[in-house]
Amino acid sequence: MATPTRHRPSSSVGEPEEAFGKEEPPSGPPAAAARKPFRLSTRGRKLTLALHILSSVGWLGLSLSMATLALIGYLTSDPGVAEGAYYAMYIFDESTVSLVSLVCGVTGVLLGCGTPWGLMRHWWLLVKWVLSLGIAAFAWVYTHPLVLTAAEKAAAAENGVYRPGPEGTLLAWTVPPVFGVLVFVGVISVYKPWGRTRRGRRYAQSLAAAPAPSSGPGSGSGPGAGPVRAGDVQVTVEAVDRPAEGVVGLRLVPVSGAATEPWRPGAHIDLVLPSGKVRQYSLHGDPADGSAYHVAVLQDPQGRGGSVEVHGLSVGDRVTVRGPRNHFPLAGAPAFLFVAGGIGIVPFLPMIEEARRRGTPWRLLYVGRSRASMAFLPRLERYGAERVFVYPRDVTGRPDLAAYLSAAPAGTAVYCCGPDGLMRAVEELMDTACPQGVLHLERFAAAADAAAGENLPFEVELGSTGAVVGVRADQSALDALRQQAPALTASCEDGLCGSCELRVLRGTPDHRDHVLSPAERGRTDVMYPCVSRARGGRIVVDL
Repeated sequence: MATPTRHRPSSSVGEPEEAFGKEEPPSGPPAAAARKPFRLSTRGRKLTLALHILSSVGWLGLSLSMATLALIGYLTSDPGVAEGAYYAMYIFDESTVSLVSLVCGVTGVLLGCGTPWGLMRHWWLLVKWVLSLGIAAFAWVYTHPLVLTAAEKAAAAENGVYRPGPEGTLLAWTVPPVFGVLVFVGVISVYKPWGRTRRGRRYAQSLAAAPAPSSGPGSGSGPGAGPVRAGDVQVTVEAVDRPAEGVVGLRLVPVSGAATEPWRPGAHIDLVLPSGKVRQYSLHGDPADGSAYHVAVLQDPQGRGGSVEVHGLSVGDRVTVRGPRNHFPLAGAPAFLFVAGGIGIVPFLPMIEEARRRGTPWRLLYVGRSRASMAFLPRLERYGAERVFVYPRDVTGRPDLAAYLSAAPAGTAVYCCGPDGLMRAVEELMDTACPQGVLHLERFAAAADAAAGENLPFEVELGSTGAVVGVRADQSALDALRQQAPALTASCEDGLCGSCELRVLRGTPDHRDHVLSPAERGRTDVMYPCVSRARGGRIVVDL
């Protein structure tokens, strides 16, 4: 019988509506801070993007017209028709096509240089730029003189019969493929299929290694934001929306203009708010889109203030982001069952898209107080009633969890995120209703651990210096260690986020966190000092 596995739950620092999830991004070699790049304003970016899209569509239409005229000139035997087709190509190429391609190219370069995409930082953009430039050069160097020669030869046709010469043949066999290349460039623009170039990776590493701007007037960090850490990224709130009652969605764009750090479904970021509060929120949106982070937060007036502060943010405000991290990754499995409660739907949005991309069967069970309170519901219902099962409790009551779990195919990965009551219910049902599945949980807040032992005093020895720090029975190891290392990294301090992870050199940890799964509780190489303690009186750590 499969043992339910609780994979790396994460937290919103005790506020039950806020989310979560985490894995330290790879650090790159130290590098000098990059010069602040040229950046289009929000209005300028929107105007430039609109011009780029319009000129791109116009270029595609004109290219299709040119391909059609080239084929007409090649296939017709009427010299008048051939001459008209080639002269039309010449006029298009000399006037309209040249202007449209110029506007498309200039706006494309502006978007590449003045947005987080970066002209040479992503392969998809680099390939698109090279192909577009090649098409423009082809038109000026090759097509432009050739169509005029073809038109003149058509006008000089003898006996009223036109037979295409080498010029007409070349145009017929080259201009239509150029249209195909332009279509390919358009597909690249929409789907952005490739990641960063080597230059882009170096640039991202240099940003991560460079110190972030310090707090101060106008910095958006606020007086209580605390020390700036390596890897902190200043972001601007570029857009605010309301996907459901009591829920706010934020689009966060790096102030530097650089691309966001790569992330995978299930990841979260730490948001350092202007007050200094640090909260964890799951990411949604397209992981391949490096232009912004997207989070959605439910307001909890009875919480500890983080969600209320997030709901007070406006377009133009600046906050700090740490991460992304991922302790809730999408596993490889033959099928997925996603069980979401309320705002717990957020990490499942990119997971569903990833499951669709893999071609893996999936189902979603979505529970909420009411339809109005359930975020992203219209988007999810477009997947179809055979995949998405919606339970607004004011209308339908509670779902039969056991029925959904028992219907899961063998090997199904069951993912659950939501209020503690829902997660406990799913966890308790796994052994009986779904022994064929494997459970993955992500918590909003720390759950009581019945297996936790008595709090006894112990000592933590620092492997680097040999210093010994005493931990009282009423004190966490994290608080005690901060006497030696005041800047010791930690976010939730509830054993959920994993940001305070320490490497254990000797001794046996008493794991009381919700980061390690039950199968990992025997590990002796790591501990989370915000809640975990030591067995045997002393533990040696690498601080």
